[in-house]
Amino acid sequence: LERVMRLFFSRLLDTLLGTLNEPWFLQTWNEILQVSFDSATMAGERETLDMRLAGVELMVLCAQLSCRAGMAAASSAARVGTNMEVVGGALRSVRAAVEEKIPKTDELRSVQNRPEVNLWRQRLFDFAFDNLCNFQAHLEENGAEEDERQCVTLDSLLTQVLTKMTGELAKLYECCKNDEMAPGPCELQLDIFIKNDDGYESRFLQLLIEIGKNAGSDKNSRYLNQVQRGVMSLLQGMASNSSLRAFKALATISGDYMFVRPKALSKSNNEGKDDHGEIFELEAAKMVASAFDSDDLSNEAKVVVMCSVLQTYLKIYGNSEKQKNDEEKRKTSEARYDIITSVIDSGLEATEYIDSNINEKTTLDSIWDRIIATVSSLLMPPAENRYENYAYHSKSILNIVAMVLSHLPLRKFSLAEPMLQNGANQAVKVAFECNEKNQDCGDIPYAQVAEGAVHVFLSCFMGLCQKMPTCPAVSDLTLKILEDTIECEDLLSENSLRQSKTRQSLAIAVCESLRTTTSQDLLVGAFPLLCRLTNVENDGLRRAAGKILGSMNLSEAISRERQRAERADTRAREIEEENIAMLEEIEYLQAENEELQRQLAVFSEEFT
Repeated sequence: LERVMRLFFSRLLDTLLGTLNEPWFLQTWNEILQVSFDSATMAGERETLDMRLAGVELMVLCAQLSCRAGMAAASSAARVGTNMEVVGGALRSVRAAVEEKIPKTDELRSVQNRPEVNLWRQRLFDFAFDNLCNFQAHLEENGAEEDERQCVTLDSLLTQVLTKMTGELAKLYECCKNDEMAPGPCELQLDIFIKNDDGYESRFLQLLIEIGKNAGSDKNSRYLNQVQRGVMSLLQGMASNSSLRAFKALATISGDYMFVRPKALSKSNNEGKDDHGEIFELEAAKMVASAFDSDDLSNEAKVVVMCSVLQTYLKIYGNSEKQKNDEEKRKTSEARYDIITSVIDSGLEATEYIDSNINEKTTLDSIWDRIIATVSSLLMPPAENRYENYAYHSKSILNIVAMVLSHLPLRKFSLAEPMLQNGANQAVKVAFECNEKNQDCGDIPYAQVAEGAVHVFLSCFMGLCQKMPTCPAVSDLTLKILEDTIECEDLLSENSLRQSKTRQSLAIAVCESLRTTTSQDLLVGAFPLLCRLTNVENDGLRRAAGKILGSMNLSEAISRERQRAERADTRAREIEEENIAMLEEIEYLQAENEELQRQLAVFSEEFT
């Protein structure tokens, strides 16, 4: 029956034209759908498996044939012959495999382009798709009971049926992704505001989710079964096609696994190990990130998904008053940033591209504000979690800050400046706090926290030096840290070794950041302190200061300042000359006014 449908569907479809009564093929089509459904949902033991698999294949084939692009795709399916024969009682390779392809004829093209045929084809597709939805309802009612009734293993009958179903559905989606299941235009927004409806894409997605629920899993297995892999692959394909529904489904399935390490979410103690194998929820989170690598994913979809991911992150790790009593808040030591970093990287690139090509900035400003809020939560974590944040995630914070600053538009620098300044000040404060703590007390690695705080300070201060070198925060932090370091070098015996090392590390971070700035004025202002740093005992500090001094062009800076002073003097003289001319003009006008007043008085006396 499947072969007949593939070969003659276009001719069978043509029989629907010009009939006044109920067409015979329409009745036959419904009967075929019913037979395929009955076969796919047949109850029984293993002797029914072949019938069920055939029913699944026929059920999906009907939908594939009747979709807009599927008639040609299904009709031109390649059939590969075997290249093995029995020779001398054994299988031998005797010839190359032969592909039998049915060419797409002119007749098929003409059938596809006829409007009346398309009307009937759409009607057949609706019947076939409703049949798939009936299979979903069957899974909801009987699938879980069937899998419980038999042993729940990876080779259960239902699992094999669903594996076949996911493979066939992948072919169906490939035919329908640009027509019946096209996601439609994506508009910029701050979250995925989309609901399930009666559209084909929405119903197809609900079928996939139901298949995933009935996939079953062996809790002792470290890997996903074939059904789960098929569902993940289909969801990834839909997400790569800019389907926001698929992204929302993946985010819902992943839950906190996109932001939290598996060992923090696992109910079993795995002796502190973070390797739990393949977890369905974690694989869903990875699918979100991998979908961003697709060339078919639109920039608008990337931005919307990124905003949704950031909103979820802020709900878990944000530091607003509304979220302080949230039961879902977790310790930052449990966080993971590999997935969200990949999403942010692609999302920022898409946001910058859109920002540079449209004039309406209202929605984009809100998107940039959310990005800045996310970075602020990284740089200013809640007090109860700040040590863990610096200890375990400093390098991730450094990467995210660098990515955001590389794409941030100039109009948002005013918001980024206080964010970076507060982040740098907080990092310095935490670094010195940890040096005063008892290093052997508690579970917090204070030495690691202090080192991470220096990394965070470096990311914030370097961002200020590169993007906003003229802001007061840069000069204030430079003077404060370098002066403190020089003074502590003079009084080294009176300070603890840890505090001294932290000051030196911060001073080296300042010098490394100053080397990246383009502002010669900033370097000239720090010139005296840099000269003093060349006399300290720390070799690293001396070399860092020497590199900056060696790259400075003092003669050019002095010449530029002299020219600036000369221009200021010239302008001052011009203003003084203009002032004198204005005073002379005022005196002349006052004299004219007095003369007019006198003439007016004389005229008044003569008139009276």
